[in-house]
Amino acid sequence: MRVTYEGREIDIAELVRTIFQPAWAEQYDPWFARYHRWLGEDWKLENYIRYLRTVLAQAGARLEGARVLDAGCGFGLTALFLHLLGAAEVHGLDCHAGMIRTFETYLALLNMPFRVYPRLGDVAHMPYADGYFDIVLSIEAVSHYRDVEAFLDETARVLRPGGHLIIADGNNARHAPTRRKTREIWVAFENGPATEDIHGHRVEKPFVEMRREMIAGAFPHLSAEERDMLARGTSGLTGQEVLEAVRDYLEAGRPPGRVWDGETCPLDPVNGYYIERLLDPLELGRQIRRRGFRVTVRPYFGGARGGLVHLANELLTRPRLAPIMLRFTPSFRILARKEDG
Repeated sequence: MRVTYEGREIDIAELVRTIFQPAWAEQYDPWFARYHRWLGEDWKLENYIRYLRTVLAQAGARLEGARVLDAGCGFGLTALFLHLLGAAEVHGLDCHAGMIRTFETYLALLNMPFRVYPRLGDVAHMPYADGYFDIVLSIEAVSHYRDVEAFLDETARVLRPGGHLIIADGNNARHAPTRRKTREIWVAFENGPATEDIHGHRVEKPFVEMRREMIAGAFPHLSAEERDMLARGTSGLTGQEVLEAVRDYLEAGRPPGRVWDGETCPLDPVNGYYIERLLDPLELGRQIRRRGFRVTVRPYFGGARGGLVHLANELLTRPRLAPIMLRFTPSFRILARKEDG
């Protein structure tokens, strides 16, 4: 797929192949190739570009010349695509150090004057000026945020009046099969065992084991039984929070009391994000509306390739049908525009 970028024709598929070349790939986070294995076929890349254009068009968001924030940008390819498709500048913000490091690495290796800016940080505390952006996107990311309310507050702050918030996610809590699969993912990531595949996810090390290793490294005098008790009792905490809970236990004798209940999404204790949070799209829409946005919630069947699925997606996902159709679609889109005054 070819685009014109500052008077130069760029083949996006060829650019992606350059990014993934073996001589460069050894410098990236090992997760990069697994995470983006779907980009190995050009038609899948074309579908994704079409998907981005479609969701922007549905939102009524003009990409040409826009300042864009990709909130939860991951390895940054979406941010790069958005710039190539016309955005004046794209900022990518993510809390995963390995992802941002990889993003920075391939941009440096490409050595092109792209106005694409990776940054390690928290979407709940955005390092940007008020009203700076025309568009904020959260593509398959909002279900990983630790503090969605703070993200929405920050989005309302950094978007200009009339700016667009676009959320697309595949963790629809109103869809029963998604709830079942997601809870199975939760069990695997929190308690293990490690597995190569659990509904498309790979568990290299369960979160309870990560916490156990943190505790053992900081408090080597603890017995194996104490380490196990404390690791299981600090679910939902990140590194420093885990260690503070252990110090409190040692000083006051109070066990942390945060054993995973099986009903909440587990939190990665190293990177501080949820593995796959279930979200009610209608409630999320109400939260956004309260912050001064006009909001449309749409179920999403898929259909980037066209055909019957695309037709169903156009006919059956109108906003007035959302309360019914969200029970039948795993994914959803929220298209919001910040009020002008």
